[in-house]
Amino acid sequence: MWNSNAPDWLSRLLQGVLGILGFYAAVRFLPRVLKSMTRRFVFGLIGEILLVALGLFLTRRATERPPRDGPAPAGTNDRGTRGSGGA
Repeated sequence: MWNSNAPDWLSRLLQGVLGILGFYAAVRFLPRVLKSMTRRFVFGLIGEILLVALGLFLTRRATERPPRDGPAPAGTNDRGTRGSGGA
């Protein structure tokens, strides 16, 4: 890509110009990119926390229900195991 016959000062000048343009682009666009990335990260993190809290709430609610006062379900004996007993 580079011409090996080009003078050393010309390639150094070109590298310097490209470096300055790269630095300018970073200074110009980096705050905007970081702002949008930070916003997405924060909202994603808040969403994850809410989903975990909702899952925890629903799991506790589903597993800590008080026992029903109605009759025992069909197929259970006095010890709470299914089946007719056997041996």
